[in-house]
Amino acid sequence: MTNPNDQKKMTGNKEVTTKAEMIKADKTSRDDAKMNTSSRQTIDPARKDAFNGKWPSQIKAAKSNWNKISESELLKSNGTEINLTELVQQRYSVSKDVANKQVKSFIDKCLG
Repeated sequence: MTNPNDQKKMTGNKEVTTKAEMIKADKTSRDDAKMNTSSRQTIDPARKDAFNGKWPSQIKAAKSNWNKISESELLKSNGTEINLTELVQQRYSVSKDVANKQVKSFIDKCLG
């Protein structure tokens, strides 16, 4: 039997009852909303693996383009647009949009 004083709240498909769960669910909902509206990053699914398994041969070009990123980090990224964007954003302290533009330009140059 439930206590009528218990607060219940629906978030997505999940019902939460404790105050801690509600706070966490609210924060998650706000974070999801921010990601879906303010920082939409358009990444073409066809470019997800733009180098089609040939990324190791592009490491030197990437390293000369972004010398603050190590060769091992570049290898681990697998040359995917998302991973490269995150690395550029972290190492060069730029916005996601700026990093993504740099990565797209690099991919276009390499594949062009």
